[in-house]
Amino acid sequence: MTTATTAERVQWSRATWAWFLPPWIAALALYAPLVPGLVHEWSEFPSLSHGFAIPFIAAYLVWARRDEIRARALAPSAWGFPVLMGGLFVFTVGMRASEPFVARVSLPVTLLGLSLLLAGFAITRYTWPGIVYLFFMIPLPWGTVKQVTYRSRLFDADASAMFLKWMGIPVYHDGVMLHLPNVNLEVADACSSIPAIAALLSLGVAYAVVAQRPTWLRMTLILSTLPLAIGANIIRITSVAALAYWVGLWTLHTSYHMFNGTVNFLFTFIFLMILDAVLLGLTRRRRA
Repeated sequence: MTTATTAERVQWSRATWAWFLPPWIAALALYAPLVPGLVHEWSEFPSLSHGFAIPFIAAYLVWARRDEIRARALAPSAWGFPVLMGGLFVFTVGMRASEPFVARVSLPVTLLGLSLLLAGFAITRYTWPGIVYLFFMIPLPWGTVKQVTYRSRLFDADASAMFLKWMGIPVYHDGVMLHLPNVNLEVADACSSIPAIAALLSLGVAYAVVAQRPTWLRMTLILSTLPLAIGANIIRITSVAALAYWVGLWTLHTSYHMFNGTVNFLFTFIFLMILDAVLLGLTRRRRA
């Protein structure tokens, strides 16, 4: 049994790579012209800087399942051909129309088609989480983000004003402005959770995929990431305003306020772990 498995792995690593690797290399070379633009946006906008980490996390999600992948023989599937052609078609349309977002979103589709075409469903079952995870490195169109961000700012300001009033802090809410007796605070674009929502969603997906949890619990964690991120941001805005009122305006210059993205990221991660612990505890109690 051990000898057969070893021989199979040697055959996979020596005989198969010669025809298995070239299509992947060709696909990556085809999409290489898109990389400089992505890197520029990741480095230019702090809310998109998580893009640098996404390819490495995606690679890890595949690498973590290397034993399951090796244990299964290659079984190319013709179903991968239409998926591959669809990805290449979208890429062509995006490049011809000078729409980088359209061209970029075709990358995971193309790679998923390649995985199905060259390896089959049995192996793609373990590679698809890493491939699909690449969507999180693609910035959304700026116009869409701008519209959604403004609505998010209104919602965050409204919710924060409500909580401040519950805490006994006098506040006048006007659009995205919070008027306190000693300071006027604006819920600016940078204060919204929307610009960093891709990073926060990628955090939830990575946590859910890596954690050894039942499928329903993983899906719950993923779906809960967005409301948890919004809630964490409202808590941060409310606490910043409360500190400015109770402690002093100097708190507005602290790391807690200035590094809002990092604080929101940490809050979301903590809430995600708490939710995971609660749901896991309830599951174990029911089984007991």
